[in-house]
Amino acid sequence: MKYLNRLLPLLVLLFTALLLMLLCYSGKKHNDEMLKRHVLSLLEGSRVRLTETIKTRVLAIEALSEHLQGHLWKGDPIEEMREMFIMISDPVYRTFEGFQSINWVNRDGTIEWTYPLKGEYLVEAMAGDYSQEAIRKAEKYRSFSITPVIETAGNKPVVAVYYPVVDRKGQIKGYVDGVFEIKSLIDASVTDRLDVDFMVMQDGKVLFSSFSEPVEDGWSVNSNSSLINSSMAEDVVGISGLSLTLRMWPTERLIRLYRVTHRWQWPILIGLPFMALALSYAVYILQRHYAELKTKDRALRESEIKFRSLVEHSLAGVYLIQDGLFRYVNPRFCEVFGYNSPEEIIDKKGPLDLTRSSDWPVVEEIPGRRPDGHEGEVESINYVLKAVKANGEVFDIEVYGANTLFNGRPAVIGMLLDIADKKRLEEQLRQSQRLESIGLLAGGIAHDFNNILMAITGYASLLNMKLKDGVLRNHVDQILKASDRAANLTHGLLAFSRRQLLQPQPVYFGKIIRDFEKILRRVIPENIEFVIDLKDTRAVMVDQGQIEQVIINLATNARDAMSEGGKLIIETFEVAFDEAYIEKHSWVNKGGGFVCLSISDTGDGMAPAVKEHIFEPFFTTKGIGKGTGLGLSTVYGIIKQHNGFIHVYSEKGRGTTFKVYLPVTESEPLDVSHVSESPISGGSETILLAEDEDNVRETIKEALEEYGYTVFVARDGEEAMTLIHEKSGEIDLMILDVVMPKEGGKEVYEKAKGVGFRGKVIFISGYTINTIQNFILEEAINFLTKPFRPVTLVRKVREVLDSYEK
Repeated sequence: MKYLNRLLPLLVLLFTALLLMLLCYSGKKHNDEMLKRHVLSLLEGSRVRLTETIKTRVLAIEALSEHLQGHLWKGDPIEEMREMFIMISDPVYRTFEGFQSINWVNRDGTIEWTYPLKGEYLVEAMAGDYSQEAIRKAEKYRSFSITPVIETAGNKPVVAVYYPVVDRKGQIKGYVDGVFEIKSLIDASVTDRLDVDFMVMQDGKVLFSSFSEPVEDGWSVNSNSSLINSSMAEDVVGISGLSLTLRMWPTERLIRLYRVTHRWQWPILIGLPFMALALSYAVYILQRHYAELKTKDRALRESEIKFRSLVEHSLAGVYLIQDGLFRYVNPRFCEVFGYNSPEEIIDKKGPLDLTRSSDWPVVEEIPGRRPDGHEGEVESINYVLKAVKANGEVFDIEVYGANTLFNGRPAVIGMLLDIADKKRLEEQLRQSQRLESIGLLAGGIAHDFNNILMAITGYASLLNMKLKDGVLRNHVDQILKASDRAANLTHGLLAFSRRQLLQPQPVYFGKIIRDFEKILRRVIPENIEFVIDLKDTRAVMVDQGQIEQVIINLATNARDAMSEGGKLIIETFEVAFDEAYIEKHSWVNKGGGFVCLSISDTGDGMAPAVKEHIFEPFFTTKGIGKGTGLGLSTVYGIIKQHNGFIHVYSEKGRGTTFKVYLPVTESEPLDVSHVSESPISGGSETILLAEDEDNVRETIKEALEEYGYTVFVARDGEEAMTLIHEKSGEIDLMILDVVMPKEGGKEVYEKAKGVGFRGKVIFISGYTINTIQNFILEEAINFLTKPFRPVTLVRKVREVLDSYEK
């Protein structure tokens, strides 16, 4: 133990000495490594500068070539471009150091023009295998080609660059050749001469060296040769056919600088304990920072995975554009444009390749224009254009985009949407809104017109009843017939605007057609083959009279389209529409079961421009006096009012097919047959008439009194209620206009029932609004549509009174 204690200081000393030796050795190794890194850093900087210097001159030759090629494409003969060649070569020659000659070389390799004009000794640089090989490469790849370093007769090493000039047909017309001296470029690239020596070699041969005396393979024989050799570094400068090896090693000055640094190691060793403490604290801080970075890196990777998953499964097409090419597209983008995989687009196609040529200006202009009109790049873009699918189909897309950076350079990222279906739906909505607006206008006009016709028809009917002269009666009959035709027009307008009163009942479509077949055959001439094929087995809820009007209108239209004869087919069958069918066929507005009425002809057909307007009131392609233009608008209104829809297929010269779809009903169908009119008879009952139009009110009052009735009249709802309170026990029947000032017919009827009125009521109106229609149908209340003849009203009054049991 005693010897051990004595040896302990020695062991500590040996351990400390060994530790110091290891520290000194590691310090020396560190200095050597730093020296080598210094040399490598200088080598990399020199390589980059030399490469960029050579590329700058290559780009200058490329610009001259493209300038000449642009004039060639405009039709300027190449033989007349010598003066222009000299003019544009002069600034390049003067601006870029090292150029010895700029030449125009024919396709066979002979020099045609040269600048400057004194450059004969450089012609030799254009000859030989190197130049011919460079010309062959330029011709093959249609891009620039550069020769290795060539020794000229004046022992001046140069490099030649060739760039082809191509005409519109893709034929090479010649080459722009730039010859520049390489040594001065190398001298300018290696800037740290005090720190390093260097040499440049080509194919193992030393072309340049910073030593004035010959050096063998870059080895320097001096006291520091081993350190120089261990710190030596080399790299290759390669551009097309030019390949130069750049080798560097440290100078004596740089080596001494690092050795001086080595002398300071002892003081550093003394301060090592303090440095160790500081280093330990620094390591602790770094460990904490590393843990935080690792957590952030994990979160970043998770975010990237989520973002990629979102983009890859997005319902919108996502893209990234840089340098005029798509650098990324997601699967939905490929699906929209009809490509099988992103590889068919990425790095191969740009926005213009997928855009219709007429919209190219939009694609080229909008990304560079700010929406506020100020200068600078736009931050985001949004526009609609016509795109082209892989199969050539043109469709509408909406594009969104924003500026971003990709690989450190500007790019545009965004998404696009296929809006073909949206545009189609918008057009259908506009068409529907236009028809709805026309319908509102038509309904309003019809209402006012019906009141006028009511007065004309009423007075003419009263006059007809009192006249004995046959000639005068004939004149009155003509007035009544004209009034009937006018009434039919207003009924058509009301049908189109869906303001007619319907009295639907469950019936078979086929039964209506069979009952109506005789009438149809009378309007179809013999030169038209008439075929009926009925396959419906389920009932529909319809107003039979209105549906008969639809059938006769469509059949007569088909007849008129076949003036030279043809074939008319009326069919019924059942269909069912599911969600998938509705999604693909926008004219179907709801699903479920339907009975279809199809009426087809082999006539002239319709052009698309005509088909677009066929359901508008007063639109007709028939000659003057041959049509009112209300036939199809009436059909359209009736079908819409029945909660159905109508579809038209027509081609010019190939006929037309109208298909009417009405929803099926589960109600038991009724056997509806036409009932003969009852004879006209009067009575002695008391009637309350409420009508705001003076002429209509006086006409009805006179007609009823003519047949023996007692009539009290009111100009509005308030007067009617006053009469009801005064004479409620005397009134057997009320005739009420639906729409009146102050209070309408429905309000009067409700109040009359509230004060004890138990008689009958007949509503009259020029049009029907939805609320009163539902009220009339639910309460089974009688209704007459204006205009009507007095005899029609008298017959209706007698029918209603006879059904009333006091």
